[in-house]
Amino acid sequence: MRIRSAFTLIELLVVIAIVGILVMLLLPAVNAAREAAHRTQCVSQLRQIGLGFIQFGDLNRDQFPPSSHSALARREPPWGYALLPFLEGGEAKQVAPGVSGGELHSLYWCPSDPRPNHRLWSYGKNVWFELTPSETGELRKLAKGPTYKTRRKIANKAGTVLMGELDSNSIGDHMMAHFWYYGGEVEVAQNRHRGISNYLWVDGHVSAEIFVDTFDKEKKIDHWDPGQVTSVLTH
Repeated sequence: MRIRSAFTLIELLVVIAIVGILVMLLLPAVNAAREAAHRTQCVSQLRQIGLGFIQFGDLNRDQFPPSSHSALARREPPWGYALLPFLEGGEAKQVAPGVSGGELHSLYWCPSDPRPNHRLWSYGKNVWFELTPSETGELRKLAKGPTYKTRRKIANKAGTVLMGELDSNSIGDHMMAHFWYYGGEVEVAQNRHRGISNYLWVDGHVSAEIFVDTFDKEKKIDHWDPGQVTSVLTH
């Protein structure tokens, strides 16, 4: 009796086709699982950053560390450097003021950030906490408006965005949320995680939201202006 010891060409092509179909069926699930893992890591990083903000405030009269928007004028390091001693392993990280992005600390880079330049930070601080009385007054049509330089001045901590995910091609660490009323560019990466992005709130919690649920000028929704927040997003 003759025993066949190899596949025929047709059988081999059938096997290859079946494998190809299985790969196509599994690929979306694999990609979804990878993105879920990336989003979870991003949430974890933002929580650690939020804890850093709280610990910084505990030692600095309840103040927020500034972003580059006002750090130079205040002669203070921007938040990315100011928080390093309060982040895991940060106290041992020696950095120069000119270093940014992944070279500064891996916590500042979201694994779902598609931008090729890893020197860019994935997260930006809400600049409302650094505005002067004249800047907030201009929006409220007053000579001098309120300021929000400390956590205790934020009436609704759980409903006010402290930080969002950045989408900018420039090296930045903040978002000019007050400019959005004038038609300014929205720096938020609104779709980084399949239609949503992660937000760090003043009380330290992190949530995934649709951007228009945090800011919509026409519907008068603003969870970025500490003086306008009247509710907490719940899902």
